[in-house]
Amino acid sequence: MKKSIYTPILALALFFTTSVLAQKADTIHVFSHKATHLGGHGDYYGWAVFPPDTNSYRKVFLNFTIGCPSGGCSAWDYTVRIFFNYNTHIKDSTFQKAPSFTVNGTSKDSLSANTDTTYTTAYDTTTHKTDSVANIAYTIVQYKDTVHFTKPTDTLYWWKSGYYNYYYDTTGHKKDSIWVTADTTIYTKFHSYYFVYDTIMNYEIARLITPYAGYYAKTWTYPMRFDITDFASIMHDSVKVDVYYDGWSDGFSATCDYEMITGMPEHKAYKIQNLWSGSFPYGSPSDPISNYLVPEPVKIDSAAAAVRLRILQTGHGEDASGNCTEFCPNYQHLKINGKEHFTPLVWRDDCGMNALYHQAGTWLFNRANWCPGDYVNPYLDDLSPYITPGKTDTILMSMDPYTSSGGAYYIVGATVIYYGAINYSLDAAIEDILTPNDYAPYNRFNPICGGPKIVIRNSGSIPLTSLDIAYGQIGVTPATFHWTGTLFFDQTDTVQLPSVALNNTANHIFQASISNPNGGTDLNPDNNTYQTAYTIVPNYPADFVIELTTNSAAWENSYTLTDDLGNVIRHDSAFANTTVHYDTVHLAVGCYHFQLNDAGGDGLSFFANSDGSGSLVFRKITKPSVAIVNFQPDFGTSISQNFTVNTPSGVDEISNAELDYQVFPNPATDQVTISGLEASDKEKNVKIYSTIGELVYETKIPDNVSSYSISLASLSAGLYCINISNADGQVVKKVMVTR
Repeated sequence: MKKSIYTPILALALFFTTSVLAQKADTIHVFSHKATHLGGHGDYYGWAVFPPDTNSYRKVFLNFTIGCPSGGCSAWDYTVRIFFNYNTHIKDSTFQKAPSFTVNGTSKDSLSANTDTTYTTAYDTTTHKTDSVANIAYTIVQYKDTVHFTKPTDTLYWWKSGYYNYYYDTTGHKKDSIWVTADTTIYTKFHSYYFVYDTIMNYEIARLITPYAGYYAKTWTYPMRFDITDFASIMHDSVKVDVYYDGWSDGFSATCDYEMITGMPEHKAYKIQNLWSGSFPYGSPSDPISNYLVPEPVKIDSAAAAVRLRILQTGHGEDASGNCTEFCPNYQHLKINGKEHFTPLVWRDDCGMNALYHQAGTWLFNRANWCPGDYVNPYLDDLSPYITPGKTDTILMSMDPYTSSGGAYYIVGATVIYYGAINYSLDAAIEDILTPNDYAPYNRFNPICGGPKIVIRNSGSIPLTSLDIAYGQIGVTPATFHWTGTLFFDQTDTVQLPSVALNNTANHIFQASISNPNGGTDLNPDNNTYQTAYTIVPNYPADFVIELTTNSAAWENSYTLTDDLGNVIRHDSAFANTTVHYDTVHLAVGCYHFQLNDAGGDGLSFFANSDGSGSLVFRKITKPSVAIVNFQPDFGTSISQNFTVNTPSGVDEISNAELDYQVFPNPATDQVTISGLEASDKEKNVKIYSTIGELVYETKIPDNVSSYSISLASLSAGLYCINISNADGQVVKKVMVTR
């Protein structure tokens, strides 16, 4: 559960919202960049043409896709910052002086020239005579409009003067000269005026770090999803977007897709205001960071029901003092009116679980609020209890005292967000589905055959205490779960749901829906349903070998094999160094989770240590041994695999040529018939399993029976696995039950 950014006082003040009607949800996609080539250090601009500001948006996401250009990706980790260059249409001006004329586009105090063509002489080595070439004319633009001082009124062409022309004899020696005289001179007059322009504000909406992508194919792409709902108030009409690539090598590609979900937000972010933005040195005695993170007097909008400070901050540079600030943690200190309220540690301690693993660099080292190949999380501070709407409050951000030997700096982008009233009193939402989900940044925990995991959120002013959740594969009767707890406005909870069948059919769409918040009616149904695409887990043999080859730091390794209820099937540790360890497992039908941990956070193989290389392989027991799966040894903190044994979620139907039993009809509704049973005259066992390995039906078929019918009336719709076996062998068939 995460902390709410709002206080109970605010929630009580916004109880009027039961009469608010939700706008029908629709999704609009707008692009500013499509595979834009980030070829080197600099700004890459694009235009996003958003709908007019008459639309209301429940959620807005930036779906940023990073990829490789045609020449391949860079092998370095670089910072990428995405800005909205927003035209406020607020006029500002600067004092200017306009010259009365320019010469070839440049202002001069005066010009002496000739109004007719002049020539420059030279000795011709071919004819042995003096030759001449016409000079290029000066282009003189005059500005004589006494109202519009920068408006051109006339153009003159004059020629160079004030020099000698020389004449030569046949041997090339100078024999005479003549001075080219100017016949006119003009002098510049300056007119003072104020240049009026629209004010452009640069708001940093997202930040990410590129991966060490030297290993990646030229076709590689990777999605990152940013919630930028706070910036919806400026996402209308045409907005210039800057993808700033802080890299010095080629490169990457960038696609910016703005996913705008219409509807009534739970509270509207109606105004934004920049505070600090830039790259600031850290620890320099002569140029401290306090020169840049200065106190900011902020007049708090009187209409604000809540105010939040959003800070994007990452540390870079490696000085000799302490590898700061890329590899050293420091506390950020935020004060309002001189009193400190927030002190987050600017640090990421989970880079070893980065979804983008194996990278061609030190990807698993923890860093100052960033990991290579990952998005940057903003710090979100609720200022509401400490500020006064309509008054001016002073906000100050500072860092721990530090003296640097040079090279340390922080990149900061801080924005104040103003919010209106909470629009719903009773509003529960599904914020995300973590599993099952094919979204690449969730690949550490997917695919699954166990219980799904979803994130719910209270989007209403009333505390959320109970909720009904329906979930499962689209087209299959959903399972249900009753959640209880206490969530205040904007708080979330990650809910682990009981296992549910995920069938290996054409439809790999998982859906979760919520209803009956606090036993009542949800006033905003638009955020009550969430869908994800998923992949079926692999199916492994019941008997196989875990083959672990350790490196020279085997003490760091341990593994655990559990079933879908969390029961430990196998646990092993205390391995010997640089040794191959074999462990044969014999598993029943079901769903399993295997996880290998590395206490050092550097996997079985990592180029930047001296531990050597190890490996992890699942192998069939058959001889010669065949690999079922080879795991990536450069996995960081841990690597895991969910799998099934002899269930329809991935297994092929097993058919023995001598026992060619058939199951029909398929799909089936009320019953199925097994035929061809005369191929074996012994009594047969029949077991039917669900996709999560649950035994749902069991019977025996007498000997000397050629066919046998089984009622399916007690089974829910879905895919099932029918196992028919005896001493002569077994046959496994899949059947889809429909209702």
